[in-house]
Amino acid sequence: RIKIHTVGICGSDVHYYQHGAIGPFVITEPIVLGHEASGTIIEVGKEVRHLKVGDRVCVEPGIPEPNSKATRLGMYNLDPAVRFWATPPVHGCLRETVVHPAMFAFKLPENVGYDEGALVEPLAVGLHAARKARIKPGDVALVTGAGTIGLVTAMAALAGGCSKVIITDIVQQKLDLASRFGMVPVNVTRQNLNDIVSGITDGWGADVVFEASGNEAAISRIFEPLCPGGRVVFIGMPVSPVPIDIVSAQAKEARIKTIFR
Repeated sequence: RIKIHTVGICGSDVHYYQHGAIGPFVITEPIVLGHEASGTIIEVGKEVRHLKVGDRVCVEPGIPEPNSKATRLGMYNLDPAVRFWATPPVHGCLRETVVHPAMFAFKLPENVGYDEGALVEPLAVGLHAARKARIKPGDVALVTGAGTIGLVTAMAALAGGCSKVIITDIVQQKLDLASRFGMVPVNVTRQNLNDIVSGITDGWGADVVFEASGNEAAISRIFEPLCPGGRVVFIGMPVSPVPIDIVSAQAKEARIKTIFR
């Protein structure tokens, strides 16, 4: 049992609160939101050896069936039976305490605070996306959406070897924060994204595009700033189905990846 200390507010929490659904995941009865959490262990099962009362932990919010085929293949997040905090009908962690499997709780080092601990889960999403992109040293990446997931994805891309990461949003405050981390901010309400990408890449286009906004307008034009043979990683989840221009993808032989975490 974990006493919750800090919970991050994910874009999915906002979607569920405002719209009551994300794609096929629909809220049909009251639900507790929140899945990015850190806290302190206040009770452990008698078989638990690697954690003890008083340990500060962060958590993996997706609980799969331990012996499912997906879990055994190393894709536990894709287990059809996975129970994910704050995804209907499973309650989230915006509450005083939660009971959680010990194997999905991870002790925080002494120099990592609760706020940082709550960011481990979204950071893992960014790292997963960067790995999917197969970044090469010197790549130029574009991230659409400068929310938490977009920012940690951009950080992971820089750490993975990208020479530049361009990041877009419509909220200047988010872009100002991104610029402090060495990213090239683009406010798409004021600037032409394709022109900026073209200028930075000598007309070639971005090697990798990470879609982290879930915004229909961003998704509909996702292949425009991409270089020939480039990679696109879809991270953000639209509220409802969004069309994609397949011919634009084919014309560049875009390599498309998705993540679900």
